[in-house]
This record gives sequence, structure tokens and C-alpha cells, in this order.
Amino acid sequence: MRNAGCWLTWNEKPREFTGTLNSSSAGKDEIGMMASIFISEGPKLYDPRVKSVFGNELRIVGVEKVDSAWVLQEWSCEILKV
Repeated sequence: MRNAGCWLTWNEKPREFTGTLNSSSAGKDEIGMMASIFISEGPKLYDPRVKSVFGNELRIVGVEKVDSAWVLQEWSCEILKV
């Protein structure tokens, strides 16, 4: 939903990743102890917070590290039936 912390415009397509949503905790010196979620081969979302749940969509807000800056990021996750 965002690119480097900025909202995508109406005609920009967000990055898409498919896979299992995993969670972990990070204990690096620069960020202290913080939870994170990720999809393998995709970016990590630190300090994730569920923003909304509607039908099969889950919106999660957190921070992502882009280059050397921390930026606000928002994920829209579609829950697929297996």
C-alpha cells in the first residue's frame, strides 16, 4: 500500500508476494527487541499492528527498513483457502 513510506497513487500497483506469513522477534542492537512478520523472499514488517480485518483481507501496519531509513509501511494481506 506504500512505497518507502509514501502512499501509492491510484495508478501504481503495490508489490505482491505469495506465501506463508511468518513471525519472529528481532534482537538487533539498532532496534532492540521487536516483533516482525515476513513472507520468505519478501520484506520484513517490524512492530506489526492489525489495522482491520474484513472478509478474507487483513490490513497490517508497521515499519520497514529501506536503505538506512525506517519508514511506515502498510500491508494488505489476502487470506487464500488451500
